Amino acid sequence: MLVGLLIAACLALGVFAIAMSVMGKENKESQQAPKASPQDAAAAAEMATSSRVEGRALAAGMIAKSKAEAAAAREAAREAAAAREAAREAAAARKAAEEAAAKKAAAKNAAVTEASPNPAIPADTTMYLTVPKLGLQDIPVVEGTTEASLGQGAGHYTGSGYPWYPGSNTYVAGHRLGYPGTLSDHVFYYLPNLVVGDEVILTDTLGQTYTYQVSEILEVPITDLSVTTAVPGRDMVSLQTCIENYGDYWTEGPNWYVRYVVQADRVS
Repeated sequence: MLVGLLIAACLALGVFAIAMSVMGKENKESQQAPKASPQDAAAAAEMATSSRVEGRALAAGMIAKSKAEAAAAREAAREAAAAREAAREAAAARKAAEEAAAKKAAAKNAAVTEASPNPAIPADTTMYLTVPKLGLQDIPVVEGTTEASLGQGAGHYTGSGYPWYPGSNTYVAGHRLGYPGTLSDHVFYYLPNLVVGDEVILTDTLGQTYTYQVSEILEVPITDLSVTTAVPGRDMVSLQTCIENYGDYWTEGPNWYVRYVVQADRVS
């Protein structure tokens, strides 16, 4: 029995020693664990503050960019509006200039009519066309615009006016290419070279001459016959030929989609 008590006592002492050893180790580890210093806390606070500052700066930059883009858009809209207004003003100015030119031409025609005696009316409506700038001299203008008529030089559009009738629009058509070996050969090929102010002269079979100055140049579809009619207040001649397309003056067919018309007002 004594031996059993001794054994039990030894076991109790061993357990106590082990427990003390574990507790001492934990206390030692607890004492060795690093503690946060005031400097570390300050650094952490500074990093947090820096992040907030960067976030605010980023947000401010995005807002500034958005404002700049909005301002640029407003400026572009203002410039577009200004361009539209300038275009409207330019169109109005062109229209006013055209109206002024038409009034001037009408006044000049009226003065010519008053100053000139009424011409005699020839029995033969054949005329002769001279355009100094194009080198055309006394090209026959026969009645009608059939191929047979145009092949003789140029043709007078039947139903349009004659120069011996005041207030007329004498309408003359000619080929660009025409027929080799005839007066129609390239007769109006260089018509697009005429400009405002160039001279056009018609002579009738009685020898009476009618002098005009180019005042307007038109490009119209082949179906537009309005260019053949008289214009109130104007005494004029119209020269017509074909071009391949709008603005295309030198392509030699084959379609000839557009009519090129040079109009000149009488000056004497």
